[in-house]
Amino acid sequence: MLKTLSTLLRGAIADAEDAMFDANAIRVLEQQLRDAAASLEHSKRELACAIAHQSSEERAIAALSERIADLEQSGAKAVVAGREDLGMEAAVVIAANEDERNERRAALERYDTEVRRLRQYSEDGRKRLMDLRRGLELARAQESLRRAGANGRRALASGAGSLRQAEDTLVKIRELQARSDDVDAAYELLDRQGRADDLSERLAAHGFGSKTKTDAIDVMARLKARASVNPDADHQGTR
Repeated sequence: MLKTLSTLLRGAIADAEDAMFDANAIRVLEQQLRDAAASLEHSKRELACAIAHQSSEERAIAALSERIADLEQSGAKAVVAGREDLGMEAAVVIAANEDERNERRAALERYDTEVRRLRQYSEDGRKRLMDLRRGLELARAQESLRRAGANGRRALASGAGSLRQAEDTLVKIRELQARSDDVDAAYELLDRQGRADDLSERLAAHGFGSKTKTDAIDVMARLKARASVNPDADHQGTR
């Protein structure tokens, strides 16, 4: 049971680490490049120090060679002059200077090897760092595109519902406007008809045109005319 729980815990930790790395991969790479750049800068300082020591050793070797040449010339003159004691002193100093020169030459060879190694390391590191920085810029661009695409898809998915709602609302607005236009048209028609009927009645009242409504005076005149034509028939009909 404990072994299973331990395994599950390690799996959960690994998943969390992977998720954290996926979410912050660009930042991780940026920090790694900063660390690499700092290491390369340190190697450049080491290279500069090695070159400085190399130059110092070269100057020291040159000075020793010059001193040895001078002492050899002076010692030889002393021996020729019968001052072997001075020649021996010169020989002792020359031997010490030659030993020192040999040691410095060996050190210079080591410095040469170290300088070449550091130069190569620095150059390789510089090229790799440049490649990684270009890769970082590309990764940043791709990440921006990925985020833009994801945001765009979410926006489209969210906007699709709004678009459908807007389309439905527009249909309703058009239906309302159409009904309103129909009502206005019907009202205008009725108004025109009303104005036409009123004009016809006024024209008929002045004797221009036929009357559109039955006048009670006309009906009364018709009744009187009928009564005068057959007064008895109408009187009998009333009995």
